Amino acid sequence: MSVVEPTTPSANLLPLRFANACRTLAREMPRWFAALVLGGSALFAFACDDETVEVVPKDVCYSEMRWVGDKRGSPEMFPGRDCVGCHIDNDGPPLALGGTVYPYVVGAQVALAAQTGEDCFGKEGVRVQITDLDGQTVETVTNRAGNFFIEGNPDDFAKPFNVQIVWTNDTDGEEKTTQMFTAPSYGGCGRCHNPSAERFPAADDDGEYGADETVSPTARIGTPGYGPGADGFETVDEEVQALAEENPAVTDE
Repeated sequence: MSVVEPTTPSANLLPLRFANACRTLAREMPRWFAALVLGGSALFAFACDDETVEVVPKDVCYSEMRWVGDKRGSPEMFPGRDCVGCHIDNDGPPLALGGTVYPYVVGAQVALAAQTGEDCFGKEGVRVQITDLDGQTVETVTNRAGNFFIEGNPDDFAKPFNVQIVWTNDTDGEEKTTQMFTAPSYGGCGRCHNPSAERFPAADDDGEYGADETVSPTARIGTPGYGPGADGFETVDEEVQALAEENPAVTDE
């Protein structure tokens, strides 16, 4: 088993041939795609925070920040969405895997009630470890938006794969590991980890679909029991639950 150590947030961790392919492809694409692949300080010269990130109330986004830069290239773009699918649909640089980690784990209706905005930033500094079917293990770290991604062709990452996140609980300084219960066959985490997602296929659909085509909506990727929360709450989960209770119209549906 090979392990690739983390370097910088959202670093390219697949073999060098994938990185070279992405860079070649980026030269033929619009600036926002090229910027996403090439990254670095030059990226932010094109995308200032006041143009791409909006400060919002906590009941809109728990982090109080969300992406408003549309398709302007940035590793912080569109947190919470299906990164792999978006890049495929928009002819972007190929991603083998990508997603967003949040500082809480709550049910779908609670999440919709507590965080009413879209493209909300998540939690920075969470280590994401992925082991593919061939035993290759790669690790990356979430950036300020909570985003993580691995560059490469989705077909070159052997599936299904196993995922776990490693994070530190600020309440006691203890390092914790949270393992994903299932082994996914699709790398666009936001397709299923989305409280607004629709299940596919529907219950009355008798068609045959591959494991990488199905959608099983579930909670956001998060750090269960992370704390402390604000305003005296022991955990962020409890704080988010309280925020949801202030919006009963959603939780009562």
